[in-house]
Amino acid sequence: HYFIQSNLSMAAALLNFGGPSRRTVADLTTGAHDFNTRPNESIYFVNCSDSTLNVTSRTAKVSIENCRNVEVNLAYSPLTSYLEVVNSDGVNVHLAGTVSINTITVDQSDNIAFHVTNQQEQLQNIWWHKVSKVYVNRGGDLGPFLLDKLEENNKVTMFQHVCRPQPDGSFSKEPVMRENGYPITEQEKVEADARQAEFTRRLAENLLADVKITRKEE
Repeated sequence: HYFIQSNLSMAAALLNFGGPSRRTVADLTTGAHDFNTRPNESIYFVNCSDSTLNVTSRTAKVSIENCRNVEVNLAYSPLTSYLEVVNSDGVNVHLAGTVSINTITVDQSDNIAFHVTNQQEQLQNIWWHKVSKVYVNRGGDLGPFLLDKLEENNKVTMFQHVCRPQPDGSFSKEPVMRENGYPITEQEKVEADARQAEFTRRLAENLLADVKITRKEE
């Protein structure tokens, strides 16, 4: 359902505001900076470090890439309800109390934290892959929550997984499987590849045998 919601939000944004555009903010290294964006304008932070980035108006979506030790403050919900963090380290994203985001993706990053006041209302799905630590800081008595890497048979998952907030204050953790259900772990991938290789070898042998028999009959 989250994909449908996100696509509907995107369609509404394009219909109402005349098409998407992207504003790139690059190479900021110090200080605090405010950004007043338009609703149909996505903001893309890249190669920023040791800075505070304040998005003070509504934006289409937020992208953070190759950033180090930055604070990102969102005053309004992104119009597409989407935020992504890629190849970054030490990023803190602060959501104002009225901000909610349906889909967050974190990829190839470390020490990423999302700061909220009500996780149940502000967060829906956090998708992540190749990430060492993702925190949700709920404030108050709940405090920070570490979204641990999923493990199955003591093997760290190699593919993306999704976490969703639960009414009791915890997060569900589910692997995102391929259509055929595997592989989920590195070991399962090795085993699946070996089975496929053996199947291909036997198939080739059988085809070759059939060809030889056909030639003899001729």
